[in-house]
Amino acid sequence: MQTESLQTFVQAAKPHIAHKSPPRSSGIIQIKMKLDATAAQLDAEVVRTSEDIRRRYRENKNWRYHTKEWMYKNIPVQGKDVLDFGCGTGEIATQLAFLGANRVYALDVTPGLLDSTGRRAELDGVSDRVETICGMIQDVEPRPVDVIVAFAVLHHCFPLENIMPSLVRWLKPGGVFVAVEPFVAVETVERLRNVSGVPYEPLDEGERKLNSADLRYVKSHFAKTEEKYFRVLSRFGRLMPAADPLFSRLDRLILALPFASKLAGTAVIVGRQS
Repeated sequence: MQTESLQTFVQAAKPHIAHKSPPRSSGIIQIKMKLDATAAQLDAEVVRTSEDIRRRYRENKNWRYHTKEWMYKNIPVQGKDVLDFGCGTGEIATQLAFLGANRVYALDVTPGLLDSTGRRAELDGVSDRVETICGMIQDVEPRPVDVIVAFAVLHHCFPLENIMPSLVRWLKPGGVFVAVEPFVAVETVERLRNVSGVPYEPLDEGERKLNSADLRYVKSHFAKTEEKYFRVLSRFGRLMPAADPLFSRLDRLILALPFASKLAGTAVIVGRQS
């Protein structure tokens, strides 16, 4: 699932939201939402990517603090062929194209989402470089690519054994795989998150956050790997948007400490083929 704005996503998802009132004995207000992620994306209006967003990702001033900026900074795509696995409505696919990718293969299993991706590519003026593909990764003939992007997709795809071998077949020698995923290392930390007032509930039946064993499995498919962790305090930026830059900077300080990755809510996994 890919969205540019949590507010836009929640607005689009309102018909599919079920609120659960907290127990009266709880001192913390909890708002639990069950969202149909695909329906929310299909309901969302497709618009041209704004100049502010284009400038944000071209300049990448805050790449140390945000997952997408970090990905665009550290996994350059200019002149390269890219697979956007689980492209959703095409936000990342079109961003990859206007950041200079030679060809972006936008793959998803939902025809309506691919229609949105095609429309977004037209509005953004990159339709000549974005090719939509409908199907399961296991069933699609691989196109050799330099980069695979899986942005908030793997946690929809359990068991991962069903998809990782097929994904790796798309990579050229020396190719790079990058995944950005919700992550939980310690269940106690996850329970605390869920009473924080900003719960991050599963969006579709059968999905869950990746854990440390999942990360090890993904990394086992590559010759070289690295990990980067985000979102310890920055999740509270949803409650206090004006304080989001402060939370993001505090995250970097916290995550520099030994073993602090166990507190993170998002993991970035990079795998490189030999």
